[in-house]
Amino acid sequence: MLNPYFLPARAVALLLLAPLAPALAQAPVLINIAPAANAVAAPRNGGVVASFSQPLTAASAGALRVFSSQRGGLRGGGAATVVGANVGFFPTAYDFRPGETVQLTVTTAAASAGGALAAPRVQQFTTAVGGTGTGRFAPGTEVAVGVEPNSVAVGDLDNDGDLDLLTGNRGTGTVSVRLNNGTGTFGGGQSLAVASAALGLVLGDVDGDGDLDLLSSSTTGNVVSVRLNNGSGTFGGGADVPAGAGPQALALGDVDGDGDLDFVATNRDVDSVSVRFNNGSGSFGGRRGVGVGNGPQGVALSDVDNDGDLDLLATNLLAGTVSVRLNNGRGTFGGGQEVPTGGQPFGIAVGDVDGDGDADLLAVSYLFNGIVSVRLNNGSGTFGGTQSVAVPSYPPTVVLGDVDHDGDLDLLTADSGNSTASVRLNDGTGTFAGGADVPVGDVASGPSTPSAVALADVDGDGDLDLLAANTTTAGTVSVRLNNSAGPLATAAGRAPAALTAYPNPAGHGPATGRVALTLPPAATRAELLDPLGRVVRVVPAPAGTATLDVAGLAPGLYVVRAAGQVARLVVE
Repeated sequence: MLNPYFLPARAVALLLLAPLAPALAQAPVLINIAPAANAVAAPRNGGVVASFSQPLTAASAGALRVFSSQRGGLRGGGAATVVGANVGFFPTAYDFRPGETVQLTVTTAAASAGGALAAPRVQQFTTAVGGTGTGRFAPGTEVAVGVEPNSVAVGDLDNDGDLDLLTGNRGTGTVSVRLNNGTGTFGGGQSLAVASAALGLVLGDVDGDGDLDLLSSSTTGNVVSVRLNNGSGTFGGGADVPAGAGPQALALGDVDGDGDLDFVATNRDVDSVSVRFNNGSGSFGGRRGVGVGNGPQGVALSDVDNDGDLDLLATNLLAGTVSVRLNNGRGTFGGGQEVPTGGQPFGIAVGDVDGDGDADLLAVSYLFNGIVSVRLNNGSGTFGGTQSVAVPSYPPTVVLGDVDHDGDLDLLTADSGNSTASVRLNDGTGTFAGGADVPVGDVASGPSTPSAVALADVDGDGDLDLLAANTTTAGTVSVRLNNSAGPLATAAGRAPAALTAYPNPAGHGPATGRVALTLPPAATRAELLDPLGRVVRVVPAPAGTATLDVAGLAPGLYVVRAAGQVARLVVE
């Protein structure tokens, strides 16, 4: 335990002023945690304080576990400070990062002379942003990464105080690592091998050593690759952890309340979510599966019913719903709700968008006319509302962050059919409008097909910048810095894509199952993808044309992809 006399006066005062009830000869009761659960603008230099009904033992210093998602992982070595009936962590070495999600657990190691805390408490909050950015993103740089980057994550990998970037590369089964020079310029060429085609990608301190490790899902290998950081941005060790069939998105969180980060992964091909429990050193077991709807893609963890544990939410592409599964506190999920959304929900984001203290959900639908469905929480994990926010075509991901520095969470999407990232601003009540469609990729090189976006302060000025992974053969990440200057207006439209399919809708019988494709000049082949993103047909593309055979395919919506462009094809 740290000696409180060596803490800043502000920290000691907060601990001493926190509620203190008379000591009783019984187990302590948790009275309050600050910041509050789901706070969206918590002070970056503020303490995390848990207050109890009676004085705690010195050993309770290990009961408060605070995890940063962008710098330092498990903060303070997992040991907080006990003063009376309060245990607190204060970011004295360095502040939390702007706009990052901080997770915390109060474990049952919290004890008084009368016994231990009966049940753990898990919650999370978002830190405040600063700077002068107002949600206007200036043209920026393109960072070369691996082939077909499908996901992007941001965090301080080498512990030098700035935020680096990683991409999961679907085309090569690698994760690209690019280090920041402190100004938002990225370099280096590290390519880290994972099991196979890398899809989902998350960062978190899974071995509890104070740095950020990585996890990547492999849809072809049916595993999640865990790679441990040595503290300088070099990854090794770990394991390939079995998941279900076709793992897609990942999320990290302490689902069983034991003070370490577990993971969940959606399994597209078996309509389930895998739950794997951490033993505290980055080894995962359990092999627990949770049934959800048809075609699960995106996943999130959040305490939606406000009972002190992390619940599970998964988007179901084919069912048009979001499955909500409630946690019993030990990582067993059940009950909940099937929340209707518009279209085909793909990516998901969870946060308090209407300012009432509970976690709401947003699901983005992968449609030609993209929409983000906003569903508000009533505080008990039941979601309602019908708001649909229009964004450009085929958006696979949505993220939340305060990009205009007004204290609420705005939404951004990657628009794979439009070569843009969309910004939609929150009015503070969970209603989204305005903003801009920000061009990403190298315009001169043609469409970029952005597949994922992330928000982080990569240039160190206190506001949230935008990074977009562009799923092209020569993969890049577009870095767009948040700028207070210039107009905030929708980006000018681009020329129509050269990729066309005729007839559309197309028949699928033996006599009518042929579709003529007109392709971009750079195309060497065309691919047909089903609603789950699986390639079901590949044809060569000589002289800018090709003929696609759709005979035998099930009726439904498909996507034709060639040279980074996409077009919708309906098979009847």
